[in-house]
Amino acid sequence: MRLVLASLVLSAAGCSSPVYRLQGEPITPGGVAETPCESEKWLVLAPTRAEVTDEKTRTSHPVNGLGLYRVGSESPESIPGVEGLPRSESVTHKREELASYHRRELVAGSLGVAGLAAIAVGTVLFVSAFGSKTVTDASGQQHEENPIDGTKAGVGGGLVGLGFALGIAGLVVNPSHAERTRMSADRYVFLDPPDDRKTVEGMTRKHNEWVRQTCGVRP
Repeated sequence: MRLVLASLVLSAAGCSSPVYRLQGEPITPGGVAETPCESEKWLVLAPTRAEVTDEKTRTSHPVNGLGLYRVGSESPESIPGVEGLPRSESVTHKREELASYHRRELVAGSLGVAGLAAIAVGTVLFVSAFGSKTVTDASGQQHEENPIDGTKAGVGGGLVGLGFALGIAGLVVNPSHAERTRMSADRYVFLDPPDDRKTVEGMTRKHNEWVRQTCGVRP
């Protein structure tokens, strides 16, 4: 049961790596937002740090890069989810990696739920296989008998075993802690390499130009 619960807990953990904005003046490609409409979607760049865990050593180390932020926000935006961000190989890769990561989480969670259901049903069947009744023997004395339904017991035990197998499979499929921290860093931070500062500033400038045009303000 603990294995199955563990698969559900780990699946729900998601991207658990700390990602936070570092001190420093924001970079404002394309200038500053000029209207309330622009301020809603305008992006600035700021130094950002993520804690990443090494798969082999299990030790954590910081990686620094640039994050995207809404005006006045201290929380970085999910890069793959930013509307209006220009197409690029880097952003496309981030989106593909995030989609694959979420698929694995979904499969792991589904296996965990199925495992819990199988264990619950199997336990009920197994327990119900053991009956109890009072019988009277030839001498007229009464005593208890405990008949066992072999079919129910067998099916119940099989379902319990299947539930544990599904839970283990969920643990295997679920991303490891190290993978979660790497995914979190990839999701929120532009790292150099592969994303040099000039390229990231250019992408952000084009995004803000799109915001300005969408809001009906000419540059």
